[in-house]
Amino acid sequence: MVRKIDGSFYLNRAETIDYLLHAYSLKWCNTRWSSGGTIRISFESSNGALRSIRICAYKTPGSRVVRVKKEELDAYFN
Repeated sequence: MVRKIDGSFYLNRAETIDYLLHAYSLKWCNTRWSSGGTIRISFESSNGALRSIRICAYKTPGSRVVRVKKEELDAYFN
């Protein structure tokens, strides 16, 4: 479930994939844990370009699930 903390939305890895596929019309998207407290997101854009980015990972209070900030995703894709 998406969490909202201090006005910021935090998505788990599955929610991140769903969000990116629908919001930015990606052909496919995959996430995996990367070193240094980041999550690597690999994807193919609608024009066929393969790319990979790293986004900071966060643990929200009261949860052991690692999440990413929606703002950081939007900043990269916009």
